[in-house]
Amino acid sequence: MKKLLFKSLIILFAAVFINLPAAAKTDYAELYKKTNPADFELVHNIDPYQNEDYQNYAWSPFPLFRLSSDVYFKGQTIPAGYYILTPRTMHGRDYVFFKEAGKVKYIIPVAKKELVPVDFYHSKIPEPKLTKWQSFCKKTREGFYTIFRNSSKKSPPPSSYITTEIIEGDMYLIVVYYGESKYYLVFKSAKD
Repeated sequence: MKKLLFKSLIILFAAVFINLPAAAKTDYAELYKKTNPADFELVHNIDPYQNEDYQNYAWSPFPLFRLSSDVYFKGQTIPAGYYILTPRTMHGRDYVFFKEAGKVKYIIPVAKKELVPVDFYHSKIPEPKLTKWQSFCKKTREGFYTIFRNSSKKSPPPSSYITTEIIEGDMYLIVVYYGESKYYLVFKSAKD
């Protein structure tokens, strides 16, 4: 009886694991081809939700990114420089705004969007070791921040993280982790 039960459990587990689909490798060249440029422009290059962000958060909620070389996306050249990357949903699609001095310079569509794995930020962004004085100053600052935050109704911004890599020889992949979402941006390293 035990052998029969054991064999049936093994067969059940094998049937479940054999039918699981394998994780397919993402074809970024195909994602690049399918991703269409933005079909809209912003009035005076101003992000329409920018004021809400600054009213809701205690400080700027978006990550600053330094692009060290020019990248290209379907006729757009994004020169090297510093940009604030701002994920937005506009007209039912996801985009990342590349901002400079408060103005939107480039609107790049998101090639793929996923959820950020649980505990990602805790594993990727380590807490620095503080001296006793630094720890005291941090606790004092957080105490004042808590008092003023409660009266101003502002909250800390979502966590963010950015990774880049060269893929398939002539393409760049920029992954923007912002809050609970992960945004994939695919660029070419040379003009089309």
